Amino acid sequence: MPGETNTLSTSHTPQTFAKPRENMRDTSLDIAKGIGIVLVVLGHCLDGLVASGFFPGNHDVAAYTVYLIYLFHMPLFFVVSGHLASGKHRPVHSTLAKLLPTIVYPYFLWSILEGLTMVLLGRFTNGHAQISSLFKILWIPIVPYWFLYSLFFCHLGFLAIRRFSPRLQLGIAVVIFLLLQPAVPTLETTHFTIVADTVRGFLYFILGAVSVTLVRRFGLRTAVWSSILYALTAVGLSMSPFWGEVFSPAWVPSGVAGIVATLAWSRMLAVGRSRVTDCLAFCGRYSMSIYVMHIFFTSGVRIALRHLAVEFTHQGPAPFAIATIVEIAGGTALGVAMPLGVNWAVSRFSLDKWFGLQHMETN
Repeated sequence: MPGETNTLSTSHTPQTFAKPRENMRDTSLDIAKGIGIVLVVLGHCLDGLVASGFFPGNHDVAAYTVYLIYLFHMPLFFVVSGHLASGKHRPVHSTLAKLLPTIVYPYFLWSILEGLTMVLLGRFTNGHAQISSLFKILWIPIVPYWFLYSLFFCHLGFLAIRRFSPRLQLGIAVVIFLLLQPAVPTLETTHFTIVADTVRGFLYFILGAVSVTLVRRFGLRTAVWSSILYALTAVGLSMSPFWGEVFSPAWVPSGVAGIVATLAWSRMLAVGRSRVTDCLAFCGRYSMSIYVMHIFFTSGVRIALRHLAVEFTHQGPAPFAIATIVEIAGGTALGVAMPLGVNWAVSRFSLDKWFGLQHMETN
C-alpha cells in the first residue's frame, strides 16, 4: 500500500490466518490493497475525463461512479495501514527511521516530479501549477500525494496513543474528528484541506488499528451484508444535503461499509487462489509504485486521446463512446501496469530506494 511496507513473509494458504502476525503475510490485505489501488487509478482516470470535458452534455454516470469510488477507496488504505501498524511494536526512533524512506522521501520526490510536470506541461493538463507550488508542499500537498502527507501524521498520532486501550484510541480519534467539523469550511477556503484530510484519515487509521481481531472473523455473510449496506447508504447519501461534503460525518457509514465489504470479500478471495487474486495481491503488494506514478500515465493517455475524442464527437455518439471506453480501459490498464514495469526495472538495477519504491524480485 502507499506508504506502508508489509514486512511479513509471503504466504498464500488460508491457514496463515491463524498464525502469529509476525510470522506471516496476510494475503487478504494484499488483495484488498490491490482492489483499492485499481479503484484509485480508475477513479482518477474518470475524474480527469470529467474535469477535461471529455463527457460533453451528460457525464452523470461517470461522476456517480467517481463518487462511489471516492466514498471508501482512500479510507481503505488508512484502515489497512492502521491494521498493519497495530501488529508492529517498534520503538519510536525505529518507527520514525522506517517512515522517512517509505513515506517522507517518496512524498517529496514524487511531489516535485509531478509539480515540475504540471509546470512544464500545464497547457496539456487539467491542473495549472506555478513553480511556487513546489515551495508550498510542506503545507499544501500536490495531488495526489496528500495521502502520503496525511499518512505520516497518522503514524505519528498513533505512536502517541498506541499504549492506550483500543476503546480510548478510538474515542480520541472520534472526538478529534468531530471537533474539527466547525473548522472545515475555513480550511477549505484557505487551502488547508490537508488538515481535514489528516484528521479524517486518522479516524480510519485507528479504526483499522483496533479492528484486527474483528476483521479476522469476516466471512461470506459479512461480505454480502456490508455490500448491501454500502449500496443503500451510498444512494441515501447521494440524495442528502451532505452529497458533496467529503469531510462530513455523514460520509463515514458508507465509507466503513465499503471498507468492510472490501476486506471481507478479500478474505474470501484469499482462500481460493486464482490468476485474478494473484494479480490483485501483486498489485496490492506494490501499490506504492502504482500510487506515485499512475497519474503520469492516466494523464498521458487522456491527453493523447483528447483530440481523437473531439474528432469522434463530430462523427456521432457511437464513435465518441468507443473513444471514451478506450480511454478508460487504456488509462486504467497503463496506470496500473506501467508503474509496476518501472518498479521492476529500477529494482533490477537496485535503484528502488532512490525512487522511494519497494524492491521487486526481478526473477
